Parts: sequence; C-alpha cells; structure tokens
Amino acid sequence: MTVPELSRILNGFVLTAEPPRDAAVTGAYACDMLSWVMAHAGPGDVWLTILNSINVVAVAELTGCTCVVLTEGVTMEPAVVERAGARNVTILSTSLTTFQAAGRLYPLLSGPV
Repeated sequence: MTVPELSRILNGFVLTAEPPRDAAVTGAYACDMLSWVMAHAGPGDVWLTILNSINVVAVAELTGCTCVVLTEGVTMEPAVVERAGARNVTILSTSLTTFQAAGRLYPLLSGPV
C-alpha cells in the first residue's frame, strides 16, 4: 500500500508536503508512548497516534516509519509540520479514532491469522 492509498482508506489528509508516490506502507503500529514506539516501530510502518509534538517527528525519523497518522482529528502546529517536511517525515491526519484506523488497516496489512 502507498501513502496516498492509506490516506484514502483512512479518509485522511496530508499535513506535510505530498509524500513520494512510491513510499510503501507494509505495517502499522499504534501507540502514544514515544519510548515504546522507538523500541517497536520500524521502517514501512504507519504510526497511529494522538501525539502531535516535535518529538513525534524525531521518533518517526529515528524509526524510519513511512508516515505518522494523527487520529481523532488531531493536527500539528505549523512549525512542527514544517520541521516534519524538512526531515522528510510524512504526517497525515484523520478524524477516525485510533481503534477505527487500526481496524481499517489490519485486514490490509496483516497476513493470515
């Protein structure tokens, strides 16, 4: 799945500059504790969170997440969005809850159960 496809599935909108069309989403991680995300999220993941600080940008860059999805209609301050763009971190926002967003993504990103 690509980030534009992800955005359509989650009824989201991109806060940062448009992501590369070939940026692949291969997994997802939902968590609001930064240190936990640093230890468990990785390249290819979409990170679902309600956190919207500059630290989110740093953790997303460190873990190599394909993008961050802010759930519950959360947005970011323009300065944080600008920093994310400068660090090539794609940020999306959706009005879905974290549970709803994860529910939509689970069947698309998980293997057979």
